[in-house]
Amino acid sequence: MTANGSAPPDVRLGATSDDGIAASIFALVERGAARRPELAMEMRGRIELCFAEDLAPVRLVFEEGVVVVEDGAWDAPDLRISGRLPHVVALTVAPLVGGVPNPATVRGRSALAKVAGGAVRVEGDRALGRRFLRLLAIR
Repeated sequence: MTANGSAPPDVRLGATSDDGIAASIFALVERGAARRPELAMEMRGRIELCFAEDLAPVRLVFEEGVVVVEDGAWDAPDLRISGRLPHVVALTVAPLVGGVPNPATVRGRSALAKVAGGAVRVEGDRALGRRFLRLLAIR
């Protein structure tokens, strides 16, 4: 239950593929929704994670009361994050400030350098991106 008594969203695993990692991303999202239910409940939009490795993209949809995570691509997501898997993961382990990696920390500077250097591309709704990073944050 959230602080105001409402339940966190229902996080569901949708379609999976042999070369996909949706189940792993599902686990991170489910954990994040349990830890930060108010944030998860307020999120709306379609997110796509694309990897340079030979992996299926992962698509997520945040709707009222439900989040679906599955392997596959969107034609036009609200937010697309792309790069090598370890570089994308670096965004989730970096301490955040204001929803972005904290430049005052080593991990934060490393994550920001990956984005600034083009190793990780963030396209689309930046506010949704900041909320998504807060949801997935390990700490």
